[in-house]
Amino acid sequence: MKKIAIRFSIDDDTPFDLLKKIALDIQRFIIEGDYKISSIITKLREHQQLELDVGMENNMPEFTELTKEFDTEGIEYILYKSVNEGWKECELDDLELDRRPKWIYNLVGLNLLWYMVMTVLQFFFIYEWYSEKYEWGGIVSAIAAFFTGLVPVFGSLVAYWSVTELSDWEGYKALWAFFVYYIPLLGFFLYLGWIVIKALYRDRWYRFWRPEFN
Repeated sequence: MKKIAIRFSIDDDTPFDLLKKIALDIQRFIIEGDYKISSIITKLREHQQLELDVGMENNMPEFTELTKEFDTEGIEYILYKSVNEGWKECELDDLELDRRPKWIYNLVGLNLLWYMVMTVLQFFFIYEWYSEKYEWGGIVSAIAAFFTGLVPVFGSLVAYWSVTELSDWEGYKALWAFFVYYIPLLGFFLYLGWIVIKALYRDRWYRFWRPEFN
């Protein structure tokens, strides 16, 4: 858990329905304190600071999504972070609530780099295929090889044809050279898809054990 605090700028004429909605939204992030709706509404009206327990686990609701809703609805608030057993006003970015580990960014870069390296390597074999098999001119073959190499699977397939028919490579070696590298890429994209689905259906998957939240 990560402790943060929030204070809302609530007018005296704010409708009760809006206060209740804010209280329900905030209630999800109050684990150790008084999480009764009536208590939260009282604190909102009195402009009191609310201490929140923001979970950094993947199966818990994201506080950043809630702040986006507040911003969209024009609800004014001030965020605080814990500093030396006290509270200091801060911006959302200062709270460091990003759950995405740095290794994901590194993995994205590595996969893109690996794909581009393989595209460049396949280019030469694809170029040879077009220039030798179809006797296209150098410029036409180069342009065709460039765009073919950018197409996943098809570029590898043309490179496979080139080395097996023109360079007498054995089939299993060509398969290993031009297709095996898709396995980690496939696993990577499946993982990204799982993250997206999990984010879209996070609220359905997450359930509090306390009956007050149901």
